[in-house]
Amino acid sequence: MNPFRHPRPWARVASLVALGFALWLLLVPRIALYYVDDGGAPYGIDVKYAWGRGTSDQVMILPADLFGEVDPATGSGGQDGLLTSVRLNCGLVFTSGDNETDSPGGDEACSQVETPRLVGGVGLGVLAVAGFALAGRLPLTRETRERT
Repeated sequence: MNPFRHPRPWARVASLVALGFALWLLLVPRIALYYVDDGGAPYGIDVKYAWGRGTSDQVMILPADLFGEVDPATGSGGQDGLLTSVRLNCGLVFTSGDNETDSPGGDEACSQVETPRLVGGVGLGVLAVAGFALAGRLPLTRETRERT
């Protein structure tokens, strides 16, 4: 099926794919993995998807040279060569995780993880709804447009 001959179904398929991706961005929970400097600010944030697994929030204190991580603020391995590593379930875009406020730097880390997803998900959702609305105005086939 040629998209130039039948534009309406292709516009609806593209809108459906955009809506599905927007829902995925907004509704799949994420886990933030990060380190905390001496001042309590997160750095080195990495993100994983939870995918329905039961996740536990963890705060670990490790030797800084174990992973080769160095605190960017001090240039050393944290306090006395120790490094604080956190694994935190940030929840969905519209909700917060269970221990987000209790973890060191949790609010800031989850905010850095969730803000781009919120903007992208809402933007894609708006484009998908606009695509569905405009798909009804497209001609069913190219021949229909040529006859009128």
